[in-house]
Amino acid sequence: MSELHRLIEAHADGSPDRLALTGAGGDVSYAELRTSSWKVANSLLSAGYGKGTRFAIFTPNCSPAVVAQIGALRAGAVWCNVNLRNTIADNTDILSRGECEVLFFHSSVAGEVKTLQAGVPSLRLAVCLDATFDEFPSLADWIADAAENEPDVTIDDDEDIGFQGNTGGTTGLPKLTRSTFAILGRGSAAFADLLAVRGEARNLAVAPITHAGGIVLMGTLAAGATNVMVAEATPDVIAESLERERITTIFLPPTLVYMLLALPGIGARDFSSLRYMLVAAAPMAPTKIVEAVEVFGPVLCQAFGQTEAGFPLTFITPEETAEAVAVEALRGRLASCGRMTSLLDRLAVIDDEGRELPAGKLGELVVQGSAVMKHYLNDPAATAEVQAGGWHHTGDIGHLDEDGFLYVSDRKRDLIISGGFNVFPYEVEQALLTHPHVQECAVVGVPHDKWGEQVTGVVELVPGGHIEPEELISHARGIVGPLKGPKEVLVMDSLPRSAVGKILKREIRVALTESRR
Repeated sequence: MSELHRLIEAHADGSPDRLALTGAGGDVSYAELRTSSWKVANSLLSAGYGKGTRFAIFTPNCSPAVVAQIGALRAGAVWCNVNLRNTIADNTDILSRGECEVLFFHSSVAGEVKTLQAGVPSLRLAVCLDATFDEFPSLADWIADAAENEPDVTIDDDEDIGFQGNTGGTTGLPKLTRSTFAILGRGSAAFADLLAVRGEARNLAVAPITHAGGIVLMGTLAAGATNVMVAEATPDVIAESLERERITTIFLPPTLVYMLLALPGIGARDFSSLRYMLVAAAPMAPTKIVEAVEVFGPVLCQAFGQTEAGFPLTFITPEETAEAVAVEALRGRLASCGRMTSLLDRLAVIDDEGRELPAGKLGELVVQGSAVMKHYLNDPAATAEVQAGGWHHTGDIGHLDEDGFLYVSDRKRDLIISGGFNVFPYEVEQALLTHPHVQECAVVGVPHDKWGEQVTGVVELVPGGHIEPEELISHARGIVGPLKGPKEVLVMDSLPRSAVGKILKREIRVALTESRR
């Protein structure tokens, strides 16, 4: 049994009737979660899908998806993460290259499953989570006759592969990572501890559980909390659910926090039950953090993670965030994603020669820890590059302060060299985000005859917002200066985003470059 399952299954003995899952997909107690997940595991094992089998969950958030996921992992299977918001071509590529064999899917996407079957030669079993659909059995029917005894599977958290992630493809074809069960069990344990989750806690599962939201959910399950599953995470639904369900914990990307803040009347709602609003997946603008604390209370915290290395690698608490909001001298800390967590053994910032840098010096963030991936699938050259010098190289540029707080400036690959000077997009983006009409933005380098690369901003305005690009250029330059400030700003109705809400700078850069040829 893995550490993840030891943590979760303990509650079936201590609090068997407590709801582990509710909301979309129905109620599941901790006792039922254990029994049903055992039946999923035994069904897989009896069908010949044992340890090392690669499986995926293709579904909106719902209770049966969690049962299937926990059950497949209980059989020693390897979770391959895909997302509903990917294109069918992207998911076909990820599952095909990843040699996925088993797919658990929701009836709402059944039409895409046959396309996946045709494009993924390794896929041999598909089970519908919530209904019997054509030739696909329902999960309930498929496990009906399975044994209810504990599966006979031994899992070594540090050696057995339990997670095959994809790196998102924001800059090209996603790489596939191979990580041990440690990335799941220890990530879950870290969140259970950092979020001070207890049995009375209620987590609103709105971020896709097929990605980082799944790690947070596993953490709340590990602590015996109740997870309220939300299939469609619109700002209105989130706000209403937070209030109605008396939610204590929620994980959101910055994009959704910004949308919540823009909802009419958001400040008049009752969020007094909320204790932790965890923000991750992208940096959050300090000005928006201040606004969020005013609206939701002193509950905002942030974490930093990576598919290759685990989540959470760093964490800043609600108390530290609230202190930085309240104390002018600490305002700079709002740009930090926190301090190293128990998931890591070491965290450092290094220069181009691999030398560790002191506090305040900018360099590449590198880490060491048991949750760091073993390798990229079928890509030894990329593996060797990212693991050079005994560190895992995150590809992020940043610095540490004297107190160990990490500040991520940008992705190494996003650095803009304009007129011979280095410009970090993050700094310019934060300047643009201070304008009240800007909801989201991205800054990229576009080829330019004079500057080499031109600093170019692309913005998405708040609902009803209007501003001339020249005013935004002037606004940003007033904060970061004319050297770093954008030479051009474009307004878009919406920015292109990945399946997990990250802005796709590569798409923006390519589109702008092509339009200027």
